[in-house]
Amino acid sequence: MTEIRKVDDKVSQITIRSGEYSASVFTYGAILQSFCHKDRDILLGYDSYEPYLTAPGHIAEVVGPFANRIRNAEFTMDGKRYVLEKNNGPNNLHSGSKNFGSKYWKIDGSDDVSVRLSLESKEAGGFPGNHHAEIIYSLTEDGKLSLHYIVSSDAKCPVNMTNHAYFNLNGKGGIKGHVLKMDATGYLEVDDTLIPIDARKTEGTDFDFLSPHRIGERREGMYDHCFIFGDDRSAELVGDDYRMLMTTDLPAVQLYTASTLSSLVPGKGGRMLEPFGGVALETELFPDFPNRPDFPGAYTEAGKPFETTTSYQLLPL
Repeated sequence: MTEIRKVDDKVSQITIRSGEYSASVFTYGAILQSFCHKDRDILLGYDSYEPYLTAPGHIAEVVGPFANRIRNAEFTMDGKRYVLEKNNGPNNLHSGSKNFGSKYWKIDGSDDVSVRLSLESKEAGGFPGNHHAEIIYSLTEDGKLSLHYIVSSDAKCPVNMTNHAYFNLNGKGGIKGHVLKMDATGYLEVDDTLIPIDARKTEGTDFDFLSPHRIGERREGMYDHCFIFGDDRSAELVGDDYRMLMTTDLPAVQLYTASTLSSLVPGKGGRMLEPFGGVALETELFPDFPNRPDFPGAYTEAGKPFETTTSYQLLPL
C-alpha cells in the first residue's frame, strides 16, 4: 500500500507499506526519510522535511548528477575544460549547487509497492546540459528496498548517482560496533583532500572487509573511502538484532562512517545527530573519473540515458 500526503505547496511525503515493512520518501531531494521493520527505523534523519533544507551531510538525499569528489573542481572532456564550484576545499563534492538532492522532485506515478519521482534540472554549477532524472523506490514484503535510477541529459556529462542514507541498524547509539562484510577486493587510496590516488588491494589491510569486522575495530572506525567490488558487488551490515544486505550493479561503494556528522536541531525521536551515529554505503562509479581515464565511469548525452539499481534488504536476526 502506498500513501501520499501533501505536506505543503512544495513537498509531499510518500509512504510505502509492504507486509511488516515500510519506507517513507520526501519529494524534496527525493529523500529517503525512513526504512522500517515494524517500529525499528534504521535511517538517521528528521521527522519533517524542513531540517533537511539546511542539514549538513546530504542526509538520505539522491545525489547527482555526480556523487563524490572531482579534483580541483574541474575536468576536461573532448578537449574542453569545465570549471565547477569548489565546495569541498579545492574540490567539487556532490555536484555543488547542481546537486539533485537540493531540488524539489515531482511524483510521476505510484502503485501498491512503489513510487516514481522525477526531476528537471537545468544546466548549472559548471556541469554541461539540462538533466532529466528519475528514481523508483520499491519495497517487497521480505524487506527489500530497491532504488532504480534513470538519468539523461541533452549534452554529454559525467554521471554518478547515489543515495546518501546513513544506516544505524540498532536505531540509536553509534555504529562502531556494527559488523561489516563487503565483497571488496580493492579500495582507492586518497590524498589529504580525499581525492583518489591509486587503487590498492584490501587483503591484509585495515580496509579488508572480505571477512566480517566491526567498523570500529581498526582506524578508530574512520572511513571515507571508495571500495572496489569483486564479482559479487554486495555488502552485509549486522547490528545487534538486524542485518542488512546490500546489492548493486555498480562497481564500487563509498564507505563513510560519519566521523564529522552533526545536526543543528534534534533528529528523529529528539536525538541529535552525532559523529559515528550512522554509516553510509553510497554505491557509485569511481570518484574523479572524469580526470582519470583509468577509472570506470559513465556519461549521459542526448539519446544515451544511464540506469542503475541498488537494493537494501533489512532482516531481523
